[in-house]
Amino acid sequence: MGLGARLAMVFTAVAVATALLVGGASYVSTDALVTEEVDSFLRQRAKEIADGQRDQPRERPSRRNNGNDDNDDDGDTTDDLAIAVAVGNDAEVQVLDESGVIVSNTGFELPVDATDIKLADDDGDSVMRSVTVEGDDYRMITEHISGGGAVQVARSLDESASVLNSLRTRILLVAAAVGLGAGAVGWFVAQRTTRPLRALSDAVDEVAETRDFAVPVPTSGRDEVGRLGRGFNRMLGALELSQQQQHRLVQDAAHELRTPLTSMTANVEWLMRADDLDADTRRTTLAGVKRELGELNDVMSEIIELATDSHEAPEMVSTDLVAVAHEAVDRFVALSGRKVDVRATPATVVGDADSLTRAVTNLLSNAHKYSPPETPVSVEVGPGGVFVSDAGPGIPADERDQVFDRFYRRAEDRSKPGSGLGLSIVAGIVDQHGGSVSAGESSLGGARVGFELPAG
Repeated sequence: MGLGARLAMVFTAVAVATALLVGGASYVSTDALVTEEVDSFLRQRAKEIADGQRDQPRERPSRRNNGNDDNDDDGDTTDDLAIAVAVGNDAEVQVLDESGVIVSNTGFELPVDATDIKLADDDGDSVMRSVTVEGDDYRMITEHISGGGAVQVARSLDESASVLNSLRTRILLVAAAVGLGAGAVGWFVAQRTTRPLRALSDAVDEVAETRDFAVPVPTSGRDEVGRLGRGFNRMLGALELSQQQQHRLVQDAAHELRTPLTSMTANVEWLMRADDLDADTRRTTLAGVKRELGELNDVMSEIIELATDSHEAPEMVSTDLVAVAHEAVDRFVALSGRKVDVRATPATVVGDADSLTRAVTNLLSNAHKYSPPETPVSVEVGPGGVFVSDAGPGIPADERDQVFDRFYRRAEDRSKPGSGLGLSIVAGIVDQHGGSVSAGESSLGGARVGFELPAG
C-alpha cells in the first residue's frame, strides 16, 4: 500500500472516529435530555394528582384484568372518556390505598413492589424508575398522597426510543458520509502532498539506473518535501561534481604518469640495447631512471591522497612554526641539494606539526620546480605565517587564486614535472587550521606563495 493510500485511510479513520465520538456524545446527551423531560413530566403530573389539582381515576377493573373489550357497555366508554379528561391521555395513572392495594387506574395495571407499598403507607420521597409492562418499556414515578395511599404515573418510552433510534441511525449515516468524504479528500490531499515524493523516488530510480546526476528534481514549496527536493538536488550536484573530478583525476593522472613512465621506458630500453656503455653513462642513465621513479612515486602519493581524502584529521596542539619550517627545509635540501635561505622570527600556532611540515615541503617543491638551477629559494617564517619565494617566471595576477585549485596547471607548465596537486594539498591543510593561502610577487623576481595561520 502506497503512502497516499495510507494517508487516505488515516484521514478516513480520524474523520469516522471524530464523527462517532461527536455523535455518541450527542446521543448520550439527547438520551439524558429526553429522560429528564419525561421525569419532569411525571413528577409534575403525579404531584398534580396527589395534590388534588387533577381528578384521580375512578375505581373500575383494569384493562389487564378485563381484557374482553367487546363486553364493555356505553357506560364504561363514558367512564374511560371522563377518566382520560381528568388525568390526561398522555400517561397511565394508578392509585394505591394505604396498604398498597390498587384502588383504581386508567385501565392499565402498573407494577407494584415493596417500595411502592411502603411509600403508600408512609410519606417519603417519590420513587422514579424504569419498568417493563407486557414487553413495553415505561418510565414510572410513585408519589405519596397526603392522608394515605400513593399515586403511580407512567409514560411509555416508545416515542423516546423511536427518537433515539432515529438519531442513532442518522449518526451512523453521517459517520459513513463523513468517512467517505474524508477518504476522498484525504486521497486528493495525499496525492498532491506525495507528488514531489513520487517525483523524487522516480529521480532516485533514474539516477540508479542511468548514473546520470543531472536528473532534475522538483523543488517547489517551502515545506519539508520542498527542502528534501532541494537537498536531493544539492546531493546530486555534489555527486556530479565528484564524478567530474574523478574523470579529471583519471585524465590528469594518465597525463602526469605517462611522462615519467615514457622516460623510464626509453632509458631502460636504451640500457638493454647498449651493452658497451661506459660506467659513467650507465650510472647517469640509472640516476635518471631513479629520479623518474621518485617523481612517479610523489605523483602517485599526491593523487591517492586527494582522490581518497585519506589524510587523518590533524591533532591541534601548540606548535613552533619556526621548528616546522626548519624541519621541512632540512628534508628538502637533503633531497634536492638546492640552497634555501631562511629568515625566521619566533612564531607559535595551534596546529599539527606533521601536516604543516607537509605544507611547507610542498611550497618548497613548487618553488624548486619553477626556479632556475643554481638560484636560491627564500623562506620567510614569522607570526604572519610561512611564505616561500623563488626566482622563477612568477604567477600572472589573474591566475594567483587558481593555482590552489586541484589539478590546475598552466598550459606552458604541462611539460614540467609535477601533478598540479601540491598547492591544492597546501590549501586543504591550511583550511583545516583555519588559515588562508595566497600568492604574489617575490623580491627574487618570481612568485611568493605561502599561508597565514591564527596565532597560537
